[in-house]
Amino acid sequence: MDPACDADGIVAMLRDEGIVELPADFPADGDLFAAGMDSMAVMQLIVVVEEHHGVALGPAEATRESLGTPARLAATIRARQ
Repeated sequence: MDPACDADGIVAMLRDEGIVELPADFPADGDLFAAGMDSMAVMQLIVVVEEHHGVALGPAEATRESLGTPARLAATIRARQ
């Protein structure tokens, strides 16, 4: 497994890209939407995921179920690789 595609790698990517500000202890199952991710951040996230992981996320993946936590986002990316 790509280490950048685990929950910790996802949190680092979100911080590095300025998609959402997360506390240092943000958990793998933490709610990204409650932390401030909005629809504009989701659009930015889709672009960043493609750049970092070579994975194109479509409308079916742009949901809380697929992107709502770092762990879910990592699983969504791995499933598309």
